[in-house]
Amino acid sequence: MTRAGQFPRVEILASTLVTGGAERVIEELVLALPAHGLPARVLCLHEAGEVGAGIARRGAPVVSRIARYRRDPFACARLASLLARNRGAVLLSLDHHDAVFAGSIAARWAGVKHRFLAVHSTGLWGKRSSFSMSDRLVLRSYEGIVALAKSHADYLVRREGIEERKIRIIPNGVDAGRFRPARSEDERGALRNALSIPASRFVVVIVAALRPEKNHGMLLEAAARMKARRGDFIFLVVGEGAEAERLQRRSRELSLGDTVRFMGRRDDVPAILSAADASVLCSHPVVETFPLAVLEAMSAGLPVVASDVGAVREMIVDGEEGRIIPPGDVDALVDALAALADAPDAGRAMGRKGRERVVRDFTVEGMVGRYAEMFGEALGKT
Repeated sequence: MTRAGQFPRVEILASTLVTGGAERVIEELVLALPAHGLPARVLCLHEAGEVGAGIARRGAPVVSRIARYRRDPFACARLASLLARNRGAVLLSLDHHDAVFAGSIAARWAGVKHRFLAVHSTGLWGKRSSFSMSDRLVLRSYEGIVALAKSHADYLVRREGIEERKIRIIPNGVDAGRFRPARSEDERGALRNALSIPASRFVVVIVAALRPEKNHGMLLEAAARMKARRGDFIFLVVGEGAEAERLQRRSRELSLGDTVRFMGRRDDVPAILSAADASVLCSHPVVETFPLAVLEAMSAGLPVVASDVGAVREMIVDGEEGRIIPPGDVDALVDALAALADAPDAGRAMGRKGRERVVRDFTVEGMVGRYAEMFGEALGKT
């Protein structure tokens, strides 16, 4: 129940909410939907995770550990018991495999009529389908499937067999007030001073979990070539993950020294972006759909050099708001970054256009409003 003593009108189900783009979208939803008359609650089958714990700290209701252990046979029954007290709500399941299955089964047992599924993947690492066999057993029970872009919707219809009539496109959105350019050169200088970055350096930032599919190795190769070509670049690697030790070792092998800084997990990402000159997304194909890291960099006024993956072409107009390069093409990445450093005014113009695009099309307010409209339509049918 909500703190006001009323059952939430939206139940949001996930396996767990660790740090990630889809999980941060859920955070924005559960915190902002009440302003649309749709109080929401988060249900986590397992641990709440970092994002889930953060949601709870901010006062939103979170129920975790519905499943006592992996493949708990009674998890669906416990979830159904929670939902049965709130059968007038709508259910939004995140595309975590156990949440897709458990959400469908438990909602039917509980009599929750309106069930939606938010899909954030375009296939999985290793070229596997977005959906498991258990997912496919219950997909038809969801009345609406949320895709993030037109190309994503096309993929779901063509490759995953989703009925086109069920798909609703709702792009991710970011907080353009939080992710913004520095207001002045003095503010920008202060941000750089806080990070011990000389004013003369061209700063490239990547914000991504240190996982194989994010292809940080490509960035290190590009950094090595830039270091051999010119000495004014610095690369900031923001994020943590299983690849950290291997990537740091590779950086030492390439003798990158202070050309690359591994910054780990940070709570000041907006400030880091505001201090930078360009942002990079160098992921392999398949793993990205509508990356928040690209939107955040655009919102901060940075030109983005991104692999041609997921729906990036629906986010960036190549040559106007950033540069789109073939996945894995180190030469193209080096050339794009060098061109931005050689023509800083052109890069800043790209950054301004990118921010204008975010403010127009990809704000968190717009995203939440579209979800609220979808849920409101469903509740109106009840």
